Amino acid sequence: MSSAYDLLVQEGLSGFTIEAVAARSGCAKTTIYRWWPTKGALAVASLLEVVEVAAPIRATGSARRDLESMVEVMAGTMAGPMGRVIASIIVEGQNNPEVLETYCTQVLNPRRERIREILHHGVRSGELAPDLDETVVVELLYNTLYSRLLIRHQPVDEPGWTQRLVAAVLGPTRAQPAPRPLRVHSDALYPA
Repeated sequence: MSSAYDLLVQEGLSGFTIEAVAARSGCAKTTIYRWWPTKGALAVASLLEVVEVAAPIRATGSARRDLESMVEVMAGTMAGPMGRVIASIIVEGQNNPEVLETYCTQVLNPRRERIREILHHGVRSGELAPDLDETVVVELLYNTLYSRLLIRHQPVDEPGWTQRLVAAVLGPTRAQPAPRPLRVHSDALYPA
């Protein structure tokens, strides 16, 4: 997989071929085709392997902090070689719907679903407004990141930008309910 990803970084998807991956990795083309029937499938699989390591999703317990962290990590990875790979996949996908569908199914949609989970948690905990439109929040966060990645009108890794983006999308911080008082019972603490 590292041979495939390295080739993607170097050539983009337009210069990426299974033959070149086979030559670089020392694997037979038939072995590669057995696992990945198209160059798009191989490209997305190699990207996904790197994304899982470079852009892990961590939970802190705070929806706002989780979103800030996730968007910050995504912006940071998009600012480097991975961003060029993602951009080349999206560009190729405009003429090859299978590539775009594979990217969306394996990379984009699971991450968008993770944002929805974070938002659900924030609404349930009272940290986020109960009438929050999760679909709009996901769209605003992702579309803004991808706009900076593809159009390059602003740097995707501009310092402090991701925190401002999350704050603008989520609105002001909601006052948290006061913690419930604790009572002591048999040397253990129990919520009252």
